[in-house]
Amino acid sequence: MKVFALGGYGKVGFPAIKLLAQSDLVTEIAIVGRSLERAEKAATEIGEKAIAVHADGTDEQKLTSLLAGDIIMNAAIDEAVLPTIRAAIRTGMHYCDANVVIEQALQLASEAEAVGIIAIVANGVSPGISNLMGVYVARQLEEVEQLQLGRADIYNFQSGRELTPRQWLEEPRQSLTALHEFRPFIAWMLRRLQDNGIRTVRVYHDGRWEETDPVRSGLDVPMTQGGTITSYPYVSGDPLFGSLSPGLSRVPPVEMLFSPLPPQPHDVLREHALRVLGGNIDSETATKSFYDTVESDPHRWLTLPDDFVPIPKMWVRAVGRKEGRAAHVAAAGSQLPCGTWEGTSLRAWRWL
Repeated sequence: MKVFALGGYGKVGFPAIKLLAQSDLVTEIAIVGRSLERAEKAATEIGEKAIAVHADGTDEQKLTSLLAGDIIMNAAIDEAVLPTIRAAIRTGMHYCDANVVIEQALQLASEAEAVGIIAIVANGVSPGISNLMGVYVARQLEEVEQLQLGRADIYNFQSGRELTPRQWLEEPRQSLTALHEFRPFIAWMLRRLQDNGIRTVRVYHDGRWEETDPVRSGLDVPMTQGGTITSYPYVSGDPLFGSLSPGLSRVPPVEMLFSPLPPQPHDVLREHALRVLGGNIDSETATKSFYDTVESDPHRWLTLPDDFVPIPKMWVRAVGRKEGRAAHVAAAGSQLPCGTWEGTSLRAWRWL
């Protein structure tokens, strides 16, 4: 099998092609992207199965002329999704991607079916890993009341970078520079909070299901090493990018956004989120006030405490019933910088 790996040298693409290269089914991997230098470097590391190809994933015509093989693996930017699927349809190659362009891609389903190709979309880290975790925990229970998804990360949608606790091991001024890179994401989430409010989560208390506000009351977060820790998200709402199928539970899933920040700035961020929820401040003012506070004393706000224990990057909990009794089950995992996952663990179901 020959693989055309668009974005194969990136954060998600490179770990994927390393795994593909280990398979006896894969005979050749074309590592494709805008940077020929990065593609050649990745091909050298992969070895004899890999070749480097220079191409822009948004150029449908150029892609169509270059495509050769059995399947396209697209790990490039979102703007490359539709041109690449259309090129796959023209050339009769199967397709999968790690992106979040879902609705527009599904509109091409009939064209893909007409030429006999399979195109799998949104097969990425998230959605992707989160969906798999959701299905996994849901299957441990006989009846699922609700799926709860927790995240502790902040994104830069332009570069694809994420902020993790590893950044906070640097000197506070360097951490402040890192934090500024992710200001658009924090501003965006506070606007979502202002526009949409919060979503409650379902908990079992005194023999019945109750709705609770996780931003104000906190939630037990499962840890990869075992046990739980009470933590407070700064936003809760509908899952981003449609992650987690609403069909897996009786009530819609809820996603909670925690942050990977040290506890001091996370508490400040949550305080500003509560003020936005209370209508005491607008999201734009809250964002500015948060950054003004941190900038006023980076050593105070951005120094990582010695006893800091980061919560998992992602966890999923299913609450429902098993053998006629209330129960829940959770899975938690941590992501490495290269995009691979470690420490994913199932917390065995237990009665509530």
